[in-house]
Amino acid sequence: MRLYRTTQGLARGDGEELLLLDVPHHDVAELLADNAQDAAVRGRLPLAEATLLTPVARPKTVVIVGANYAGHIAEAALKVPITPAFFPITPGPELFVGTGKPIVLPAEAPDRVDYEAELAVVLGAPAADVKAEDAARYIAGFTVANDVSARDVQFRGMRDGAVVDLSLLQRAKGFPTFKPLGPALVTPDELGDDLTVTTRVNGLLRQQGRTSEMLFPVAELVAAVSAKIPLAAGDVILTGTPAGVALASGEYLRAGDVVEVSVEGIGSLRNEVSTGGS
Repeated sequence: MRLYRTTQGLARGDGEELLLLDVPHHDVAELLADNAQDAAVRGRLPLAEATLLTPVARPKTVVIVGANYAGHIAEAALKVPITPAFFPITPGPELFVGTGKPIVLPAEAPDRVDYEAELAVVLGAPAADVKAEDAARYIAGFTVANDVSARDVQFRGMRDGAVVDLSLLQRAKGFPTFKPLGPALVTPDELGDDLTVTTRVNGLLRQQGRTSEMLFPVAELVAAVSAKIPLAAGDVILTGTPAGVALASGEYLRAGDVVEVSVEGIGSLRNEVSTGGS
């Protein structure tokens, strides 16, 4: 099932149309938690005419997984982790943007802003100390994320590939508009375990990997994260990015660039880069 959050309410996907649901919910994760995804339909809307919002309105916690693809580990000169490497950020009110909304270069750090295409996991139930074999029970679905990062801020918090100031990493990942998310939440039954993940900037392919290449697959990530961070329904885990980021090429994002990140079977996020951030 494909579920959307739009300016006209929550909806199920039906081909090229959206079925607007007669529900009081404002968040797809809440909808699934109440098992209301099959609610009555109050109207139809062409998908092409819909203004799509992020599937979850404002998670309490976003978990950033790093170093989960060998190619990215090599290009970033990171150490290969023995266990999943991750840290949480607490989202500000302007962190998440939907497809079609701008990524704003922050005035504090506009010169080394990078993209990272990622599969995002959305929790459908509170999770603590979840076993990997039970992880599927806690997953509402999957969406697409662009884990935008200010690399100069990030690397002020690192030394020799190790974190020395976590607050700087959290700031580097947490500027307003730095987490495009969407366009839909797709339930696990609709997806396989080997999905193509790509980034294009101004139409040119920058990243291409497959989720089967993750060092730690989704179930292991849910188990590792929930062992250290209590998760709530609607929380999001970003699962890492494949090779091809601007950190390696030096081709950082500039105002006017159009970034499109995609995950096979879910869809694409298309965001133009602009200036004017605080």
